[in-house]
Amino acid sequence: MSDVVREYLEGKGLRIRTGVKVEKLTGREGKVAGVKLSSGETVAADMVFMNVGVRPNTQLATDIGLEMGRFGIKVNAYQETSDPHILAGGDCVEKINFITGKPTPGQLRGPAVVQGRLAAKRLAGHEIAFPGVLDAGGCKMFDMTIAATGLTEENATREGFTPVSAVVDSRSKHGMIPGMKPWKLKLVFDKNTRKLIGGQIVSQDIAPAREIDAVTAFILGGKTISDLTTFTSACNPDISSEPSAEPITIAAEQALQKVKNG
Repeated sequence: MSDVVREYLEGKGLRIRTGVKVEKLTGREGKVAGVKLSSGETVAADMVFMNVGVRPNTQLATDIGLEMGRFGIKVNAYQETSDPHILAGGDCVEKINFITGKPTPGQLRGPAVVQGRLAAKRLAGHEIAFPGVLDAGGCKMFDMTIAATGLTEENATREGFTPVSAVVDSRSKHGMIPGMKPWKLKLVFDKNTRKLIGGQIVSQDIAPAREIDAVTAFILGGKTISDLTTFTSACNPDISSEPSAEPITIAAEQALQKVKNG
């Protein structure tokens, strides 16, 4: 999937370096002039952006003695801290990955909003548990939209799963409709349980990329390869591919053959 993105971006004039590290910035007359890479190459530059990540500000929680996890304040499924009279949510708390059950940062806007709502519901007497995070997200680069949810094959293997994947090329409209744009879907299943555990979409149109939300819902619902072979989308020739080419279903069909033969 990343090869598709790379080829597209390089076609737009971007130069992409992978497998190397930045060793230092070089300068001239008080201004940046280049970036020296571990490969020995120096890339000329007059502006540098650095993505250094973030850490939650948990000073207040630490000062009042709340229990901390690896990635922030430790909370239960109802957003309660180690002090049941104090609730917390958002980027400052440690989340649990829905698939692995392990602690994770999960610092995205969606979970923060939902955890805030659940904290309010808890105060109002409701008991609705936060299910965990899948780190679903996406971005737009020029006219390409990239979206992902759950585990990649690499991460699934690292977590002890035996991944089975399928990649399907699809269309934003029926093949006979003018203006059709291509998109690609990848689904990742666990071979042992046959449950869906991840998915990625690369699309030349925005609308198909929103199908990542359906993938997220299927993961949360514990859907299996067999379940997804029966999935049908709301079809119309001008807004979706024909039913026989629904990519989620086709991906499940391919995965079914792989687990049957392997």
